[in-house]
Amino acid sequence: MRSFIIIIFLISVTSFAYSQDSEKKWALYGYTSFMNTNSFDTISKAWMIDNQLHNRTNFDYFFNDNFSFTAQLRTRFIYGNSVLLIPNYADMIEAETGYMNLNKNLVSEKNFLLNMNLDRILVKYTGGNWDISIGRQRINWGRTLVWNPNDIFNTYSYFDFDYEEKPGSDAIRVQYYTGAASSIEVAASVNHEERMTAAAKLLVNKWNYDWQFILGEMEQRDYVAGFGWAGAIKSLSFRGEATYFMPIDAGDSLREAALSATASLDYTFGNSLNIMIQVLYSKITVDNPISNFSTFYSTNLNAKYLSFTPWNMFVSARYPITPLLNVSLAGMYYPKMKSVFFNPSIDYSLSDNLEFSFVYQYFKGESEDPITGVNIKQQYNFAFLRLKMSY
Repeated sequence: MRSFIIIIFLISVTSFAYSQDSEKKWALYGYTSFMNTNSFDTISKAWMIDNQLHNRTNFDYFFNDNFSFTAQLRTRFIYGNSVLLIPNYADMIEAETGYMNLNKNLVSEKNFLLNMNLDRILVKYTGGNWDISIGRQRINWGRTLVWNPNDIFNTYSYFDFDYEEKPGSDAIRVQYYTGAASSIEVAASVNHEERMTAAAKLLVNKWNYDWQFILGEMEQRDYVAGFGWAGAIKSLSFRGEATYFMPIDAGDSLREAALSATASLDYTFGNSLNIMIQVLYSKITVDNPISNFSTFYSTNLNAKYLSFTPWNMFVSARYPITPLLNVSLAGMYYPKMKSVFFNPSIDYSLSDNLEFSFVYQYFKGESEDPITGVNIKQQYNFAFLRLKMSY
C-alpha cells in the first residue's frame, strides 16, 4: 500500500509539471541480454548451470526545461539449477532493500522464475543552481571503483557485473551548486526496515583536487563522518575515500565503531592500456555479517561492511586489442585469509548494438568457520557467457 501511495504522489507531481508546458519530450531505451552461468568447485565435480534472460527498459519524460520523470524497469527470467536446488532462492531474488516494495516475482516455479524490479522511479527538478529529486534513485557518493566507504546510501558489489546500473535508494536529494566544481548536497532515504539514512555532503575544488566531506547517520544505527578526494599525481589518477562509523547507541555491545578507508591509483598508457591498483582497510567488527567469501559474494553490501578481512588489495589491467575487442584481467588479494580472486574478461562488439562477453571469476583461499573458529579451504569458479543487445 505504501508503495502505491508514493507512486501516485510521483505521478501527481509529474502531472502538475506537465500542466506548465504542453510540449512533450520523451526517450525510451534499454537493452536485452541472455547470460549463461556455470559454477563449480572443481572442473571434475558437478556443475551448477543457470540461464538468465534480462530486459531493461528506461523511460525519461521531459515536461519542460525544469521538470523530468524517470522510470526504469528490470525484468529477469531465470531458470536452472540455482532455482531448483538453492533453498529460498526465489526469496533472495525478490528481497527488497528499499522502502517502496517494487521488486516482485510474478511467477515462481520449481525450475524457473520471472522477476520484475522497478529500480528507478523519480521526479527531478533542475533550475538555476538547484537539482532536487524525489523517488527511487541512485545516490553515488563513492570516488573509487571497487570499494566505496563514502557510498552510504546504496553500496554495490564489484562481483555483480551484470547489474551495470547498480541499486538505488528511496530518497529525497537536494543539490545546490556553489560553483563550477563545488556544491552542497543533502539527502535522506528510508529502507525496507523503515530506517532512515540522512547526510550532507560538501564538495569543493582545491589544489586541483576535488574534495568531499560527509556528515550524517546511516540506517539510524551509526553516525558517519567521511571524506574523499579525486585528483592526480603528475599523470597518475589518484582517488580515495574514508568513513568513520560510530554506533548511535553507545551502550549496544553488539555494535562497534569502525573505520573504512581506501585509495587507488590508475594510469593509461599511450597505447590505451589502463592499469589500476586499489587498497582497502576495513575494520572487522562484531556486527559484521560477512564471515567468508561466500557471504561476501552474495550479500547486499553496506558501506560499513565491505569485506570479511581487514586488508584488501586489488589490481586490474584493461587493454583494447582492437576498437571492437577489449580484454581485462583483475585480481584481489586478502592477506589475512591467504585468499585470492582472479577475474579475466573479454568483450567483443559484434555490431553497433550487439556485444558478446566472457567473464570468469575464480576464488581460492581460507575462511574462518563462524561456528568452530577453524579456517576452512574454499574454492569457487564462475564462468559467464553473455550476449547483450542495446536499443
